[in-house]
Amino acid sequence: MATDNQGNSPMKVRRWVRRERPLAKPAIVCALVVVIGLMATFAVARAVMHELRQSAQARFERRIERITTTVRNELQTSALWLATAREVVEASPRAPRQVSREFADTLDPGRAATPVRAFEYVPADTIADAQAPRDPASSAPADGPPEGNSYADPAVHAALRDAAQSGQVVLTAPAAPYASADQGERGNALFLVLPVRTQHAGDPAAASAATVSGFLLASIDPGRLFEPAGISERGLDMSLAIGSPPQTVYSAARGDEDAPGARGAFAATRPVSFGGAMLTLAFSADAGMADAGAAGPVAIVLVAGLAATVLAALACYWISLHASSPARVGDAVLNEARMMNVVQASSDAIITIDDTQRIVIFNPMAERVFGVSAMEAIGTTLDRFIPARYRAAHAGHVEQFGVTGVSTRQMGRQRVLSGIRANGEEFPLEASISQVRDRMGKLYTVVLRDVTERVYAENALKQSREELRDLSANLQQVREEEKMRIARELHDDLGQQLSALKMDLSSAEQALAPAQTGQPAGAQAAAGEALQLLAGMRKLIDSTVASLRRIAADLRPVMLDDLGLLPAIDWLARDFNQRYGIPVEQHIHAEQTNFTREAATAIFRIVQEALNNVARHADATNVRLRLATDEGLCTLQVIDDGRGAGEPPRWPGTQQQAELSRTFGLIGVRERARMLDGTVTIETAKDKGFILTVSFPLRAVQQEETLL
Repeated sequence: MATDNQGNSPMKVRRWVRRERPLAKPAIVCALVVVIGLMATFAVARAVMHELRQSAQARFERRIERITTTVRNELQTSALWLATAREVVEASPRAPRQVSREFADTLDPGRAATPVRAFEYVPADTIADAQAPRDPASSAPADGPPEGNSYADPAVHAALRDAAQSGQVVLTAPAAPYASADQGERGNALFLVLPVRTQHAGDPAAASAATVSGFLLASIDPGRLFEPAGISERGLDMSLAIGSPPQTVYSAARGDEDAPGARGAFAATRPVSFGGAMLTLAFSADAGMADAGAAGPVAIVLVAGLAATVLAALACYWISLHASSPARVGDAVLNEARMMNVVQASSDAIITIDDTQRIVIFNPMAERVFGVSAMEAIGTTLDRFIPARYRAAHAGHVEQFGVTGVSTRQMGRQRVLSGIRANGEEFPLEASISQVRDRMGKLYTVVLRDVTERVYAENALKQSREELRDLSANLQQVREEEKMRIARELHDDLGQQLSALKMDLSSAEQALAPAQTGQPAGAQAAAGEALQLLAGMRKLIDSTVASLRRIAADLRPVMLDDLGLLPAIDWLARDFNQRYGIPVEQHIHAEQTNFTREAATAIFRIVQEALNNVARHADATNVRLRLATDEGLCTLQVIDDGRGAGEPPRWPGTQQQAELSRTFGLIGVRERARMLDGTVTIETAKDKGFILTVSFPLRAVQQEETLL
């Protein structure tokens, strides 16, 4: 891989410089922000407009449904009004024309709630051909009605014939504007036609004998059909047509003529079937009203979007202008180059990852540690260097570290982690991690140190310590066994020989005693000297036996094996008092404990060593000895009121700790206690005495009881 003059890989340096390029041209950044902001603003405005137009369309549909229902109801009301008039005319014996006029005057249809504008009775003889068959070539009779009358219109004339045949209400419209006989008004109208029948008296078949005597014609103002629906509101155009092809009989433009926008934005038709005719209602609405209602919200969206776009563009322009200044870029490149020099020269492996845990920096030491080149490592995930069983936990630790907000975690005495080399070999390492956030996101930098050699050395040292402890324990055991053997031989063999020698001396004395009497003076003198010599030898033998017993007891008292630990400690305390004149207060509370042979030997030797230290170094006047078993522990304390050993050591490694560690007696005490999983505590101060406390687990010193 090619490098620059400072040994930096070009690819690695570019990784840090590349972050400045997106903001290198403030104008481009500002233009992009403006374009994106405008596109978003117009998209939102268009969505608002669409929602408002959908709402207007729904309102338009509801209005035309209401109007259609109103027209149908008004037609039915008019037909009911006409049927009532027919019943009145048919029931009255007077002239039908007069009765119909009186009925019309009574109801005043011009001011009534119905849309009926005019009402008249037409005698059948006036249109004698109303029941005549139709001329196939024409929709009007061969001899049409006289001109100037409403029923003279071909469409009305045809409706009269249909009503005469069906006996029901027929709806029609004149082909041309008409003039009513009563009022003389002309204009578009709808006609409701209903036949009036006359019954023939004395005819047994009255229903079949009834003949059409005339017709009731009600002209309907189309505009009044829509009035109950409240159509006076602006923005809605409509028309009413009848028949097929449709003939427009009413048209109304209720929109605002001055409102801008295209008319007919909403359009719909609704059919109404009534009286044998098909009515078609056509509706349209002006888009100007809907657009006017949407103008306010759309304008607010546009203004707010434009304002936000301008502010964002100015902010991006300012940031990019300051971030892309040549001085800042140069300083950034220089600082990054310096940092890369430090990273490249580091004796520790340094790996930087991004939020997705992909590697962005991989220094040469990392290449040597993991056996992978930077070209292969950059861009891949960090999982490839972590054993599979630790990957999930490692990802969780990194995420948790990112949430804590702690910038660095210093390398110290941390637990040893595991890494994996390119060849699949696992090795121990220590790591420290730091995090920093830049414009591209959060970066994590991990500093790794291969501690394979150190771990091997620590394991070897630990194994050596264990071996030394095992050796020390074995030596202690061998030493005790050797002392026991020597003590036994001194007591049994040499002691017996001295006792036999003493007995021989006694026999010699008894043999020489008679020689002093009845012998010459010279023989008596020689016998006396021999007896004196034998007496001296007896004293020497007694002294030797006493020394032999003392030496054997110092090596290992026979009562420790014969009588147990507690009598042996009592003998040791009394012997210490006799030798050094220092009283020993005994507080023994372990009478119910059956000590094992190893525990008895260890505790006896610890007491013996503690008393020897008191005699040699303490200059004490009193000693307290305490042995007790309580709550699963066996505790031994030896306390003196001597001069102590200065301040107690507070931590390992101090000079005082080193001096105490060089005391082989205390080393022996610790080793004997460790053999039984015990702990040793020393409390001392200058002129405050010395307290030695040894604690053993009761299970380690107590002999298990067995049933015989």
